[in-house]
Amino acid sequence: MAGTLLGLVVLPALGGGEATEYEVKAAFLYHFAQLVEWPNPLASDRPFVVALVGADPFGPVLDDVIGAQQVRGRTVRIERYRSVEALPASPQILFVGMSDGSELQRVLDAVARTPVLTIGELDRFAERGGMIGFRLTRAGRVTFDINRTAAERVGLKLSSQLLKLARIVEGPP
Repeated sequence: MAGTLLGLVVLPALGGGEATEYEVKAAFLYHFAQLVEWPNPLASDRPFVVALVGADPFGPVLDDVIGAQQVRGRTVRIERYRSVEALPASPQILFVGMSDGSELQRVLDAVARTPVLTIGELDRFAERGGMIGFRLTRAGRVTFDINRTAAERVGLKLSSQLLKLARIVEGPP
């Protein structure tokens, strides 16, 4: 399933061996960037921005896995912000690293009308209004939920390939 996509493309680049949870999640972020279409593509001289707000569970792993990659011919730039007030105008991907969820609604409200792919790992993240929510299975595998309505509301088009790998959930209207 989702592990197959990663095994074919990213994990060999990690140097073999068993990938950690956050190596897998970082690889998923890279693949999500490839499998989502944004309504207003940026010029090729602008970087593809992956921003994190709140706690950063990745540490250097995110930079190691996708920092040197390109998305649609554009270099990837990773930015980290402690609060929603410090967020830039519009990253393409926003990972919400709020550990307790108390700030989640403020973050989602801040990007609610912009084509920003919101991703998080809080419990029921996609059902609470985020677009892609990571989950761990009982066996420790990383899977994800997609709130297709939230993504389509801001003009993001999710590939059928991506949708096949996810559990589709409904979120707030």
